[in-house]
Amino acid sequence: MFVLQAAVVKGRGGIATAVAHYERMFAAVGVRSAVMFRGPSLDALRGEGFDVIEAPPLATSPLAGVLPLTPSLRDEIAKRAKGEPIVALVHSDLTLPALRRVAPNALFVTPCHSDKMKHKAHVDLVVALNADQAELARARLPGVRVAMLGNPYVAPEPAPLAPPGAPRINFVARFTDIKDPVTLVKAAALINSTPKPEFRFIGAGPLEAELHAAAASADAPITFPGWVTAPFSAFHGNDILVLPSSWEGLPYLLQEALDHGVPIIAAGNSGNRAALADGAFGALFPFGDAQALAAAIDA
Repeated sequence: MFVLQAAVVKGRGGIATAVAHYERMFAAVGVRSAVMFRGPSLDALRGEGFDVIEAPPLATSPLAGVLPLTPSLRDEIAKRAKGEPIVALVHSDLTLPALRRVAPNALFVTPCHSDKMKHKAHVDLVVALNADQAELARARLPGVRVAMLGNPYVAPEPAPLAPPGAPRINFVARFTDIKDPVTLVKAAALINSTPKPEFRFIGAGPLEAELHAAAASADAPITFPGWVTAPFSAFHGNDILVLPSSWEGLPYLLQEALDHGVPIIAAGNSGNRAALADGAFGALFPFGDAQALAAAIDA
């Protein structure tokens, strides 16, 4: 069996992280694989030694099934498959028409990285990451096989955290509405402890200007170190991770934080509850409730 992962993304982290963990899993169990990828993390994936095929610009076009693609793409895939059955693990659903054209006999599998099911109706297997998501997929995709398998978390031995410093609250994700960093800024303004802990927002994204404006009026020490490829390498023993997101499948961020022994506070969506065993391994708060988040931080 040969596995071809497919992902075309605009931002760093997220799906690129999933691709990397899947590649490590395949290597660990002796399954040959490659990645058809386009996005900012292309060089990082190659830097880990993964076999990466740069996805053609038309890979996500709705007309990819009829328009000319990179002539060598089919040959690149066939050369790697060596005549073995192909499993196409499709992280970006919009690549399906292109992949069906260049690998028509492949078995198509797509993980649920969001709650959007529109393009998953014609695949062989949908992989759900938590129980609520599996139920949603079965309801929206009658007749499609759905399996709740979760995310393969395969990482190197975590480096120890730096010695404890002053208490610090950390957001680590893209600055988007789904990740909801704004609620953490609001919570920072409500913290009762004196002095207030530092709040770090590690990442980047479309809400950056809004966050900087909100931070300026929050009366709290808030810093923006930018995008950090290995954020836990910059954590110390008194760092706390906050993930206030409205939706998650089964977040690698929380799995990695647990791996490093970092305390966690997270919004109580299905994916976060699954990662934290309904609060056994971290504190949960109602999504969007800045007052509840502030109380959890104070505690």
